[in-house]
Amino acid sequence: MNRPHVVVSNYDDIGNPHYGGGGAVVVGQIARRLARDFRVTVYTGSYRGSGRSQVRDGVRYVFLPVGWAGPRGGQLVFMALLPLVALLRRPDLWIESVTPPVSASPLPLFARCPVVALVQMLCGADMGRRYKLPFAAIERRTLRLYGHFVVLNETDRETVQAANRRASVTVIPNGIARPPDADLAYGAGEHILFLGRVDVRQKGLDLLLGAVPADCPLPVVIAGGGTQQEEARLKALLPEGDDRVRFVGRVDGERKEDLLRRCAFMVVPSRYETFCLSALEAMAHGKPVVHFELPQLAWIGAGSGIAVRAFDGDELAAAVARLVHDGSLRARLGRGARDRSAAYDAALTGDRYRTLVAELLASPGWGQHPPGTGERRAGRGRTPSSRRARRATLSRSRAEGRTR
Repeated sequence: MNRPHVVVSNYDDIGNPHYGGGGAVVVGQIARRLARDFRVTVYTGSYRGSGRSQVRDGVRYVFLPVGWAGPRGGQLVFMALLPLVALLRRPDLWIESVTPPVSASPLPLFARCPVVALVQMLCGADMGRRYKLPFAAIERRTLRLYGHFVVLNETDRETVQAANRRASVTVIPNGIARPPDADLAYGAGEHILFLGRVDVRQKGLDLLLGAVPADCPLPVVIAGGGTQQEEARLKALLPEGDDRVRFVGRVDGERKEDLLRRCAFMVVPSRYETFCLSALEAMAHGKPVVHFELPQLAWIGAGSGIAVRAFDGDELAAAVARLVHDGSLRARLGRGARDRSAAYDAALTGDRYRTLVAELLASPGWGQHPPGTGERRAGRGRTPSSRRARRATLSRSRAEGRTR
């Protein structure tokens, strides 16, 4: 029996030396879970040592030749190549993890199957501020090409729905595999941790460095990788001869787990976030999180850490100092963080993706458009009754997701 073929596309990959971020981890989780019921292919960007293809956990990874363009130029080349791939392949469903500089692409116009946009980051506004180009306006227009979206939070759902009122939007937050209770040490730790991609402005690393108390008894460990330019920018900001701040570079596997286990708490000083998987990882280890009051981080909850006024360096410094000197508060918030993380287990998240894909494939009229036509054009041929049935199925899926 031939299983339905699901394609997932994502520029980043867990082995990419320039990124290898949380988005790649999430795509890997989704692909592994879907591979139990479907044939899954992941298209991603190449890098040194990636080869042309790999098979991991029953999932075939195909690396499109974009590494020659560099870490940022490669994203643009990747977006340009996807429509060509879509013209040559006809899976039953395509999940596109949209990529900067705009969180959308023309893929739905070329794909010979329906496309679901996985929005891990709506970055048009941030990219527009950075490069002084109208990326936000381009993003709003391109979002209209899709009929279906998965977003990580309610804030992004509202933004997507405002840009494309006809689309169905499902909220599925990220999830992780939680460590056992026996491995946790609430309130105890040897360092303050930042864990994430090195991007000084977006991740607020300049604000973090300014918030380290002069007499801080705990060192700040900055763990993560980025482009050569961003890592050089970070190193230029580090005070010479000051061992309060240590940049350890990219970490994964046991080294990453060790940093999480041994940290007292985590700081997320980002100017812009969509979910922040590293915050969830710290919470699962029973560690509180200090972060700015961003709507995308509201899921962390008041009992799991300290939220401070957005981009206020003085408030950030005060929150850091408070947790540094109050072990009992760290222990109380750490227990709250651990409890909160239970709602974001990777098994639950994977099952929600599996349910969504199964219901979309089973929807009346799904994928019955002729080769060479995009999803929007295909939708015009469906009967009103089939469209109503499809909307009802998707509404049930979203309702189930909100109640889990």
